[in-house]
Amino acid sequence: MDQYNVPVGPATVRGPRYRFRDPKGPALVVQCLIATWALADIAVIVTGKDSPFGEDADALLGGLQIACWGAFLFWFHRCRCNAEVLAPGTHKYAPAFALGSWIIPLAMWWLPRRIMLDIRRAGGRPLDVWLINAWWFVWLCDGPVSVAVHLLILHQTDYENPVDKAVAVLDAILAIAVIRRVTAGQPAGPLPYFNMT
Repeated sequence: MDQYNVPVGPATVRGPRYRFRDPKGPALVVQCLIATWALADIAVIVTGKDSPFGEDADALLGGLQIACWGAFLFWFHRCRCNAEVLAPGTHKYAPAFALGSWIIPLAMWWLPRRIMLDIRRAGGRPLDVWLINAWWFVWLCDGPVSVAVHLLILHQTDYENPVDKAVAVLDAILAIAVIRRVTAGQPAGPLPYFNMT
């Protein structure tokens, strides 16, 4: 059993037993995937083509997007479980909501942000709430707001224009910054204080 696999705090007494697991590996993977996706969007902006990588690239870019989401959700859930170890009993939503909050109709537009803020607070005094709020605002603009504008105002479904891609790149930059801050806010392992029950 390594230093990251030690049950601590109230989790040692009652279930479910949460264990602190280092979030740096998943954070690095998701940051690389998001950066790759952003570079693909920049290539679309620079070349002015819908698919500058060829016709076969659509399937590859679709797979990259799915990989981004999967890696992000894995990292997000790991950080939420770690937050339960770092600040037990201070969270409004259970760790399972780190995954489920993204698929609850309507609540998905604010619940993940709330969970992200709780995760950040568990790692210490959050001085970067503005960064999480900025990322969430741009993510909403890149997602549901963009879809609504295209369907209701522009009456089209072409999301390959430079404005949409620029918003997606900004969203990627902010997402990477948030991942770095939240990951850095979780210590390298459980502190001795948290081993006291």
